Amino acid sequence: MPTRTGWWVLIVSTVLGIFGRLVGGIEFLIPATAGIAAVALALLLRRLLPSGLTVKKRLSPQQLQAGDSARVDIELHNRRSRRTPLLNAHDAVRGTRGFSVNVAPIEAGGVARASYRLTAANRGRHDVGPVTIHDSDALGLVKRKHRIPSLLKLVVYPRIEDIPPFPVPPTGDSMLGRKHQQSLGLSDEDFDGLRPYTPGDDLRRVHWLSSARQDELQVRQPRPPRHGLLSVVIDTRPPGDVAGALDVTTSVAGSIAAAVLASGDDALVETTDGRSSRRAGSSQLDSLLEFLALLAGGSPRVQPGIPSSGGAVIAVSADPVLAADPALRRNFAERLRARLVITVDVEGWGDTGRGHRSPGWIHLTAPNQLGTLLPPALRRTPEFA
Repeated sequence: MPTRTGWWVLIVSTVLGIFGRLVGGIEFLIPATAGIAAVALALLLRRLLPSGLTVKKRLSPQQLQAGDSARVDIELHNRRSRRTPLLNAHDAVRGTRGFSVNVAPIEAGGVARASYRLTAANRGRHDVGPVTIHDSDALGLVKRKHRIPSLLKLVVYPRIEDIPPFPVPPTGDSMLGRKHQQSLGLSDEDFDGLRPYTPGDDLRRVHWLSSARQDELQVRQPRPPRHGLLSVVIDTRPPGDVAGALDVTTSVAGSIAAAVLASGDDALVETTDGRSSRRAGSSQLDSLLEFLALLAGGSPRVQPGIPSSGGAVIAVSADPVLAADPALRRNFAERLRARLVITVDVEGWGDTGRGHRSPGWIHLTAPNQLGTLLPPALRRTPEFA
């Protein structure tokens, strides 16, 4: 289709042509004909000779936390045997204006490269692409738009606060040690270290290679099983089901879960409406964060099967009524078997207010308060004021 310049050439040429016909002046008809012919020829060439481009894109990293940025690299390959016209490439990014760049003509078989930084403000899965190419003639009279499939997926995790490792009490589940080993991909033969052989040791535990090097028998020291499991339950009842509230509660839940995994224990994230991540070990934080990244919506009821694990429980809620009513907070904790209830002030989030901690309850009003208010370890039994 004609560009703005092309439309002006057509309009002026048409006016000159009409005026030339009225006054009988050939000096007006010649430029009018030339202008119309130039636009028509450019349209024909753009239709018959489109730019033969392929696009390669690379996104690094493909997962990041809210507020961080990723690098997008774009390569435009000219597969034609002739030089391309002037180009404009636009990479669509949902929720933003996208990225546009003007590209000079690319020689036959040549490559043009561009890159940009994409800052992810909100958690979730974001589409990066497709790329739309606008090519125009040398005079800029006409342009043609064609879309090239080049869709990439960017997963934005909630913001995770850096807090110290957070160990949780052992659970009564005798199988948790084995489940923990399996979640980490360990077998019964994994061990923490070696020690000298003593009479009565099982010869099957002798590490023969190390024994040959040290000229004495070395026995594998078995890895002690872990027995800690924490379930972080997010309150997705209204008003905790809206995106703004979930952005805060998922950040708090993810930060706690990351600290638990750093201590060597397992973590699980659940919602009051019955959704749940898989139980994660220390090497499986990404799968847990992806669950939090895609969490949306909720339900006004607490499902009967929540919490679903036998481990310790921490509840996270954005309900201001829960934060203001100690009796309601106690009932909520007893319903979920929560040893700690964390409430967040979403409306005033980030203001100068200070957080608060009392037995069995933490109230957060801004980022980076969790690390200072969270106790060094979880109590075996809840204590409420």
